[in-house]
Amino acid sequence: MWRILSLVMLLSACSPDGDPGTAPSAENAQDIQSRPNILLIVADDLGYSDIGAFGSEILTPNLDDLAAGGMLLTNFYSGPTCSVTRSMLMTGMDSHIAGLGNMAETVADNQMGQPGYEGHLSARVDTVAEILKSAGYHTYMAGKWHLGMHPDRSPRNRGFEQSFAMLYGAGSHFSDMAGGDAHRHPVLYRDNGLLIDELSDDFYSTTFYTDRIIEQIDSNVDDGRPFFAYLAYTAPHWPLQAPDSIIDKYRGAYDRGYDSVRQHRFAAQQKLGLFDSSIQAPQRPGYVKPWVDLSDQERAYHARNMEIYAAMVDYMDTGIGRVIDYLNKRDQLDNTIIVFISDNGAEHWDHSSAPPPIGEFAANFDNSAENSGREGSFVLYGSEWAHVSNTPFSRYKGTTYEGGIRSPAVISWPDKIAGGQVSRAVTHSSDWLPTFAELAGAGTQNVSGKSLVALLTGSVEEVRDSNETVGMEIWGKRGIIANGYKLVSSGKPNELVDWELYNLQADPGEQIDLTQRQPEIFNSMLKHWNDYVVNNNVILPEGPFTVRPVGEKPVE
Repeated sequence: MWRILSLVMLLSACSPDGDPGTAPSAENAQDIQSRPNILLIVADDLGYSDIGAFGSEILTPNLDDLAAGGMLLTNFYSGPTCSVTRSMLMTGMDSHIAGLGNMAETVADNQMGQPGYEGHLSARVDTVAEILKSAGYHTYMAGKWHLGMHPDRSPRNRGFEQSFAMLYGAGSHFSDMAGGDAHRHPVLYRDNGLLIDELSDDFYSTTFYTDRIIEQIDSNVDDGRPFFAYLAYTAPHWPLQAPDSIIDKYRGAYDRGYDSVRQHRFAAQQKLGLFDSSIQAPQRPGYVKPWVDLSDQERAYHARNMEIYAAMVDYMDTGIGRVIDYLNKRDQLDNTIIVFISDNGAEHWDHSSAPPPIGEFAANFDNSAENSGREGSFVLYGSEWAHVSNTPFSRYKGTTYEGGIRSPAVISWPDKIAGGQVSRAVTHSSDWLPTFAELAGAGTQNVSGKSLVALLTGSVEEVRDSNETVGMEIWGKRGIIANGYKLVSSGKPNELVDWELYNLQADPGEQIDLTQRQPEIFNSMLKHWNDYVVNNNVILPEGPFTVRPVGEKPVE
């Protein structure tokens, strides 16, 4: 019953060898040509405040220009983790239906083998690439997949006619193909469906993915058919690595420390109108030392980590600028809707707090001051800077607090969106498939998400009414958002208080728990949560989580 996306245009099924599909007939070619190109750009573990349009000091002029000429979505919600969000982007369905009820890497015993917990995209749901391909679009992908290793689960077999995909969730950004943890080493890539065993010596992820998406678009740019391009950068996900020349741009930029940078970012956000002057940002977490209390060596270490992180974001923006320049030169830009988002909030792990398969693996690399950020290093920047990236929110990736799930979103569509708009409507990762399907003239039924076309074109100010919710859960960490309120749980079994209630409009940093003060709202939100569990196949974990075996690695 979960095969619930239906196509208005069933012109051709997605063939197993990923052929480009049948060319449109003469009678509908003109209609197809009038539809917009779609470019979906996803950053990896980028925090809410990490680009200039959302308050950052990091140089992101291309994204800032897109924002100035388009729209910011300030209440855009991702999933709590990478593959969870990507499953919803690709299917328009809640992750517990799409196959990523938990990440592939970890699962509880009572979830193992259950529908919706496959650890890869479920065969029961269609992907946006399959839908748009059937509607006459070219479909391209370059970057992180994290939705299945084996051939029948690869981008090529889920609707992308051309693809270059990193199959795991993390790994070296350079050519050495070092994995992201002890179990997933070396990194696996598929080039148009075929596993590859080496990369060119000059490989750097951001450069290569940018080059490849431009090549893919250019291969058919003159045939009159629109394209859907999915550019899934792995920046700025750990290991933090960037070209030396870009890191050098930020030498000394973070010597003032994380306390100062966070204060400046929040002041910039208020000046930009993202948050009212009455809003108070959460204090530095108690487990993070004040910058003034650090030794000179500790300050140098943390400043260097953030220099590398900033360089990754800066260079990603440069890659985005290259794609924009290409589209402009080929007279495609005005008819292209560009969506830029992050897949979740910033990650707070360092070498000591990361799970052993990651932390112990990372410690085997040369992480000296001279080598950090280069090939052969494995740097994480910890809570010290992650709480800055997530300004003004609390907590991090992997939680259902705002710091884990509120992400920056920038939309540009020169033909339709007037510049400088800010929307405070609640939007979600699952909304993009129905949005793109509507733009492509393809229909969907019963998807979890809501089409944002009317919001983007100014016809409406909201896409959800007061009774419609946005829910999320992973590893027992739960959250439900409705009518400006949020019910959230850390999922820790020994916590004295299971649920916390926050007014997100007055308290986006989730500092004042209202569970005792507003019992009627609490009970209403709890009902919303219970409905979400029933409607979205949520199986709350029982017992400890175990690391899911990688399984048999593909050989083809």
